[in-house]
Formats: sequence, C-alpha cells, structure tokens
Amino acid sequence: MQENEFEYNNEEEAEVAQINSLIATMNTVDGLRAQLAAQRQRPSLQECAECGEEILKARQVAIQGVQFCIHCQTVMERFKTNYRPLGSN
Repeated sequence: MQENEFEYNNEEEAEVAQINSLIATMNTVDGLRAQLAAQRQRPSLQECAECGEEILKARQVAIQGVQFCIHCQTVMERFKTNYRPLGSN
C-alpha cells in the first residue's frame, strides 16, 4: 500500500454509525426528559387548551401539567408533524 492511500474499514464505519445513532438517541431522550420536567412545573389545566372541553380530574392528577383532553392529545400524537395548539405562535 502506498503512503497516501486510505483503506476503508467497514467494521469501524459501522461502529462509528452505531455510536452516532446512540448519541442521537440519548440527545432525544434528554430533550424529552427536559420537556417533561418543564411540563411538571406548570399547573394542570381544568379545560383543554385546544378545544375548551373539561379535562377529567383523574387525568389532571395522573399527568402533571396536562394541557389537553384525551381526545386532543390523541389527535396530536397521531398527526405529530409540527403540531401547534390554536393561539400559539
């Protein structure tokens, strides 16, 4: 092999890809944990921020800082692409 030639190593590339994937996953988990911690700091709403319907007391207790009724939350999770509640900028 000549002095300036570079040899590809598929095993090393696969390891680097796995490490990058793990780092991305860890960053995503950290972001979600931060969002949940921030949500817990807010008081639960009694009425849904989206439709205005009453949020059941059991849901308010079970999910600290809940902002949406179960129906609106389900719709948001199904159609998650850049969803923003009405009135938010």
